[in-house]
Amino acid sequence: MATTKLETIRLPKAAEIVARTLRRKIVTGELEADDPLPPEDQLMAEMGVARTTVREALRILESEGLLVVRRGAGGGARIRTPAVPMVSRYIGLLLQYEGATLADVHRARVMLEAPAAGLLAERGTPEIVAVLRGALAEEAAVMGDPAQASRAHGRFHHLVVQLTGCLTYDVLTSVTNRIIQVQSDRFLAAHGSEVSTREGLEIAHRAHRKLIDLIAARDVAGAEDLWRRHLQAGDAHLLSAPGARSVLDLME
Repeated sequence: MATTKLETIRLPKAAEIVARTLRRKIVTGELEADDPLPPEDQLMAEMGVARTTVREALRILESEGLLVVRRGAGGGARIRTPAVPMVSRYIGLLLQYEGATLADVHRARVMLEAPAAGLLAERGTPEIVAVLRGALAEEAAVMGDPAQASRAHGRFHHLVVQLTGCLTYDVLTSVTNRIIQVQSDRFLAAHGSEVSTREGLEIAHRAHRKLIDLIAARDVAGAEDLWRRHLQAGDAHLLSAPGARSVLDLME
């Protein structure tokens, strides 16, 4: 009679259990940003583990960006709560390692962000329209400065996703938006004074205004189509410039 092969069961190390316990306290808000961790001796006593176990657990949490260890007087381990920039930086590193092209990043942004415009139009609440009009006014105030205008445009794009109310959506698009903003900053450093660049920023500003009008009118198909074409046009402009072609090229 054939015997069934069983998988090896791996028991977690004590340091992993301690790290898991502290991690849960952080993500549930029991430990808040910049709170100091209790001294090592107290953690050892409360958890019934050795000093080496506590220190290994703290190294795990520090590597995850959930702790910052400060040296010297008044130092020690303090809490850092999870944040979108932390996630986007890590995924940016992964994309660099995998050799992702910038064209791939731009395609992903279109796939993620264009439907968000349709979702906002489907809701079309006065509150959503008011927030977007406020962002549009901030853009208008800095249109004379290409670098500031580009940053204001980036914030508008972020709002389009953020206002859907889906946190997962927000986190996913933050990665592409961060990378593309770096690319845009580099492009403007080289071409910001050119007439075509300033014209491009004006065209983008008008597209943002048109999107708000479509959202206010609850034109779902029109909003999504406009935003897709707007994203594709901007992406083509950035990708046509000589220079970086991969995420690694851009981030070096």
